[in-house]
Amino acid sequence: MKLYPALTQSNFENPSNFKNYTKSAKARHVIVDEQNNIRQGSTYWGEAFFDGFVLPAQGKSKPYCKKWISWGCDNVKQHPKRKHYAEHEQKTCKTSHCPKCFESWINRQANRSTRRFSKFLENKKYNFRHIVLSPPQERAKIMNYEGLKNWLNSVLKIANIKTCAVVFHPFRFQDREKIQPYVSPHFHLLVYGKVTNTMEFYNKTKWLIKNKGGMKTDVDIFNCVRYLLSHAGVRKKTHVIRYLGDISYRKLKVQKEPQNHHCPYCSLPLTIFYIKSSKKSLKPPIDYVGLWEKSNFIPFYPNEDSRKEEGVPFYELKKDAKDERDYIEEKIYSFEELLSVKTNLPKIIHRKYELNQSKFVSSFDCKKLEDFIQTP
Repeated sequence: MKLYPALTQSNFENPSNFKNYTKSAKARHVIVDEQNNIRQGSTYWGEAFFDGFVLPAQGKSKPYCKKWISWGCDNVKQHPKRKHYAEHEQKTCKTSHCPKCFESWINRQANRSTRRFSKFLENKKYNFRHIVLSPPQERAKIMNYEGLKNWLNSVLKIANIKTCAVVFHPFRFQDREKIQPYVSPHFHLLVYGKVTNTMEFYNKTKWLIKNKGGMKTDVDIFNCVRYLLSHAGVRKKTHVIRYLGDISYRKLKVQKEPQNHHCPYCSLPLTIFYIKSSKKSLKPPIDYVGLWEKSNFIPFYPNEDSRKEEGVPFYELKKDAKDERDYIEEKIYSFEELLSVKTNLPKIIHRKYELNQSKFVSSFDCKKLEDFIQTP
């Protein structure tokens, strides 16, 4: 999947601001007990709550989060120098509440949004602009989200804003480090086109409007969305980003980017392998992608008894690791990986059977006679 650069020279939303928020998400209280023992308490962000909304990264991670899997292909007859192809991948649960994976979730969502905006902007006159809409706080604090959303919809009509993306922020922060949140509901919008006169808008609605500037490139959009998601309100069964008008899901169809999990040399789907020591070669680095000595890998075959929860081999660097090869193996249950292996295994077995029956491996790249016969 293509990701726009996480760090960029764009001045639109300084990436250091994003890093500041993701760092603050993990800041914890320091507790000193009666014996003067010091320990870490709960996170500051974990105390923030508004109508079911919380801040990102305040849940629990799964056992496999941020550990490595050795995907690969051992169809060495069709690989250069008969080498094994390895594609080591760091597993992520792809959820907003995970303290280990929430940055991956942010990048994924920001990438999807950028592709949607980019698709819409083809042959368009204007760019998207980032604006902040803040309702009168005395009233907003005692309302629920549905009430605020309906209020926003009426305000958008007054502002003549039709095509935009909306990100709800239930909280602001009372310190420069962005560690201590407090309830202050407001909305961030990425608006297509011109923005209304701010004074006239305020007189009609009593909502404050702040124009943060236009976004000229995909990188600007990507950085802005990342920044907004880093401290957005998240709630179960509620979209973090709402698309309205001509960029809504109903009006704008964006083709999903294909998940390319296939061998670049023989096009077979990748499967999971154990990594083992070998007399012929050192183990590959934990983050390795490319061709490697085949004796360092053993295929992982799932148990046919689906009633048993079977562990998949995951890898993690030792705490005192000397280098990128100093890692340990742990078998952890993961339904997603087991399903992928069970689905792809028949295709892999069939190809190997065909190769064993064929005299020349190159015959797989040849066309059949029927391809040259033109039907009337």
